[in-house]
Amino acid sequence: MRILNNKGFSVLEAIASVFIISLVLTTAFTVVVAMRNRAIATEEKRYAVEVGSAIRDDIIQDYPYLSISPWILSGGKTVNYLNCSDLDVPISCLLFDYTVNNKIYDENVEIIFLAPTVDSINYQVIHFQITIEYYKSLTVVLEGIIYE
Repeated sequence: MRILNNKGFSVLEAIASVFIISLVLTTAFTVVVAMRNRAIATEEKRYAVEVGSAIRDDIIQDYPYLSISPWILSGGKTVNYLNCSDLDVPISCLLFDYTVNNKIYDENVEIIFLAPTVDSINYQVIHFQITIEYYKSLTVVLEGIIYE
Protein backbone atom coordinates (compact mmCIF):
# COMPACT_ATOMS: atom_id res chain seq x y z
CA MET A 1 0.00 0.00 0.00
CA ARG A 2 1.16 3.48 -0.91
CA ILE A 3 1.03 6.42 1.55
CA LEU A 4 0.06 9.77 0.01
CA ASN A 5 1.65 13.02 1.05
CA ASN A 6 -1.25 15.33 2.11
CA LYS A 7 0.83 18.40 2.94
CA GLY A 8 0.05 20.47 -0.23
CA PHE A 9 -2.78 21.63 -2.46
CA SER A 10 -3.86 19.98 -5.63
CA VAL A 11 -3.97 22.00 -8.85
CA LEU A 12 -7.78 21.86 -8.81
CA GLU A 13 -7.90 23.34 -5.29
CA ALA A 14 -5.53 26.14 -6.30
CA ILE A 15 -7.59 27.01 -9.40
CA ALA A 16 -10.82 26.99 -7.36
CA SER A 17 -9.24 29.30 -4.75
CA VAL A 18 -8.03 31.76 -7.39
CA PHE A 19 -11.47 31.75 -9.03
CA ILE A 20 -13.27 32.43 -5.74
CA ILE A 21 -10.87 35.21 -4.78
CA SER A 22 -11.19 36.87 -8.20
CA LEU A 23 -14.99 36.63 -8.00
CA VAL A 24 -15.00 38.31 -4.58
CA LEU A 25 -12.61 41.06 -5.72
CA THR A 26 -14.61 41.71 -8.91
CA THR A 27 -17.83 42.00 -6.92
CA ALA A 28 -16.21 44.32 -4.38
CA PHE A 29 -14.79 46.53 -7.14
CA THR A 30 -18.19 46.73 -8.85
CA VAL A 31 -19.89 47.72 -5.60
CA VAL A 32 -17.27 50.41 -4.88
CA VAL A 33 -17.58 51.90 -8.37
CA ALA A 34 -21.40 51.90 -8.15
CA MET A 35 -21.27 53.63 -4.77
CA ARG A 36 -18.84 56.22 -6.12
CA ASN A 37 -21.08 56.94 -9.13
CA ARG A 38 -24.14 57.23 -6.88
CA ALA A 39 -22.29 59.68 -4.60
CA ILE A 40 -21.25 61.81 -7.58
CA ALA A 41 -24.80 61.73 -8.96
CA THR A 42 -26.22 62.81 -5.60
CA GLU A 43 -23.80 65.73 -5.37
CA GLU A 44 -24.53 66.78 -8.97
CA LYS A 45 -28.27 66.57 -8.26
CA ARG A 46 -27.83 68.91 -5.32
CA TYR A 47 -26.07 71.43 -7.57
CA ALA A 48 -28.75 71.06 -10.24
CA VAL A 49 -31.51 71.70 -7.69
CA GLU A 50 -29.60 74.76 -6.50
CA VAL A 51 -29.44 76.12 -10.05
CA GLY A 52 -33.09 75.27 -10.74
CA SER A 53 -34.24 76.93 -7.54
CA ALA A 54 -32.31 80.09 -8.39
CA ILE A 55 -33.84 80.19 -11.89
CA ARG A 56 -37.33 79.54 -10.51
CA ASP A 57 -36.94 82.30 -7.93
CA ASP A 58 -35.66 84.73 -10.58
CA ILE A 59 -38.62 84.01 -12.85
CA ILE A 60 -41.16 84.38 -10.05
CA GLN A 61 -39.61 87.63 -8.75
CA ASP A 62 -38.66 89.36 -12.01
CA TYR A 63 -41.46 88.47 -14.43
CA PRO A 64 -45.03 89.36 -13.50
CA TYR A 65 -48.04 87.47 -14.77
CA LEU A 66 -48.99 90.21 -17.25
CA SER A 67 -45.61 90.10 -18.99
CA ILE A 68 -45.73 86.36 -19.72
CA SER A 69 -49.43 85.58 -20.11
CA PRO A 70 -49.88 87.11 -23.59
CA TRP A 71 -46.84 85.18 -24.81
CA ILE A 72 -48.15 81.74 -23.83
CA LEU A 73 -51.81 82.22 -24.80
CA SER A 74 -51.19 80.39 -28.08
CA GLY A 75 -49.93 77.30 -26.21
CA GLY A 76 -47.08 75.99 -24.14
CA LYS A 77 -43.58 77.23 -24.83
CA THR A 78 -40.21 75.60 -24.28
CA VAL A 79 -37.20 77.84 -23.79
CA ASN A 80 -33.59 76.75 -23.62
CA TYR A 81 -30.20 78.36 -24.05
CA LEU A 82 -30.16 77.81 -27.80
CA ASN A 83 -33.61 79.15 -28.74
CA CYS A 84 -33.88 81.88 -26.13
CA SER A 85 -32.73 84.64 -28.44
CA ASP A 86 -34.68 83.29 -31.44
CA LEU A 87 -38.12 83.31 -29.83
CA ASP A 88 -39.91 86.44 -28.72
CA VAL A 89 -39.30 85.40 -25.15
CA PRO A 90 -40.30 87.90 -22.47
CA ILE A 91 -37.63 86.49 -20.13
CA SER A 92 -33.93 87.25 -20.23
CA CYS A 93 -31.48 84.75 -21.67
CA LEU A 94 -29.23 85.53 -18.70
CA LEU A 95 -31.35 83.07 -16.69
CA PHE A 96 -29.35 80.28 -18.29
CA ASP A 97 -25.95 81.64 -17.22
CA TYR A 98 -25.47 79.80 -13.94
CA THR A 99 -22.20 78.25 -12.85
CA VAL A 100 -22.00 76.02 -9.78
CA ASN A 101 -18.90 74.10 -8.75
CA ASN A 102 -17.11 75.17 -11.95
CA LYS A 103 -19.82 73.61 -14.11
CA ILE A 104 -21.81 75.75 -16.51
CA TYR A 105 -25.45 74.70 -16.67
CA ASP A 106 -26.55 76.78 -19.67
CA GLU A 107 -27.06 73.92 -22.14
CA ASN A 108 -28.52 71.58 -19.50
CA VAL A 109 -31.46 73.83 -18.55
CA GLU A 110 -34.87 73.88 -20.21
CA ILE A 111 -37.81 76.01 -19.06
CA ILE A 112 -41.25 74.80 -20.11
CA PHE A 113 -44.18 77.18 -19.78
CA LEU A 114 -47.24 74.96 -19.75
CA ALA A 115 -50.20 75.75 -21.99
CA PRO A 116 -52.86 77.75 -20.18
CA THR A 117 -56.04 76.01 -19.13
CA VAL A 118 -59.42 77.57 -18.45
CA ASP A 119 -58.76 77.47 -14.71
CA SER A 120 -55.28 78.95 -15.02
CA ILE A 121 -56.65 81.82 -17.10
CA ASN A 122 -59.53 82.42 -14.68
CA TYR A 123 -57.23 82.40 -11.65
CA GLN A 124 -54.43 84.22 -13.51
CA VAL A 125 -51.80 81.56 -12.89
CA ILE A 126 -48.92 80.45 -15.13
CA HIS A 127 -47.39 77.03 -14.47
CA PHE A 128 -43.83 76.34 -15.55
CA GLN A 129 -41.27 73.58 -15.17
CA ILE A 130 -37.51 73.76 -15.11
CA THR A 131 -35.78 70.61 -16.32
CA ILE A 132 -32.05 70.22 -15.68
CA GLU A 133 -29.88 67.38 -16.94
CA TYR A 134 -27.16 66.84 -14.38
CA TYR A 135 -25.25 63.53 -14.58
CA LYS A 136 -25.16 60.91 -17.30
CA SER A 137 -28.57 61.98 -18.64
CA LEU A 138 -30.27 62.06 -15.23
CA THR A 139 -32.73 64.92 -14.92
CA VAL A 140 -34.39 66.86 -12.17
CA VAL A 141 -37.64 68.79 -12.67
CA LEU A 142 -38.67 71.77 -10.55
CA GLU A 143 -42.08 73.35 -10.85
CA GLY A 144 -43.12 76.91 -10.28
CA ILE A 145 -46.07 79.23 -10.67
CA ILE A 146 -46.49 82.89 -11.46
CA TYR A 147 -49.71 84.47 -10.33
CA GLU A 148 -51.31 87.88 -10.36
